[in-house]
Amino acid sequence: MQQFVHQESRALSRDEMERFVKGHSYGRLGLCFDNEPYVVPVAYGYEQGKIYFHSARQGKKLDLIRKNDRVCFQVDEWQKGWASVICYGKAILREDVEAKKKCFEIMTGQELSEEHLQNVKVCIGIIPVEEMTGRCSADFSLERED
Repeated sequence: MQQFVHQESRALSRDEMERFVKGHSYGRLGLCFDNEPYVVPVAYGYEQGKIYFHSARQGKKLDLIRKNDRVCFQVDEWQKGWASVICYGKAILREDVEAKKKCFEIMTGQELSEEHLQNVKVCIGIIPVEEMTGRCSADFSLERED
């Protein structure tokens, strides 16, 4: 019988967690209502302690957020070692042009016209991060090739 050996790991510093979350673009949004957990993958952007994502204006994800705005958001990587960061906060849902502009600028690096943004039928989710935890394998390095 093969024996499992647990790999050495360490906690990530706040700076390392911030760089890790900012350096990725896909994560998992964890929601819960009436003892029903729900995890959904989302594309996102991160800036100044806030996670931004967009969604259709209706659906299970938004229904659950409207019932319970407490969320967690998880990002991981499994190449050249592993790392995982979990962020906690309360999701804010907005549909105004200002929120759309900020979200799409952070996610794409492009500035879209106000006219275009008025016609984009999406809801923007913003999670001000209240708490962040993270761990990585001893061999993980945040130094990434660009």
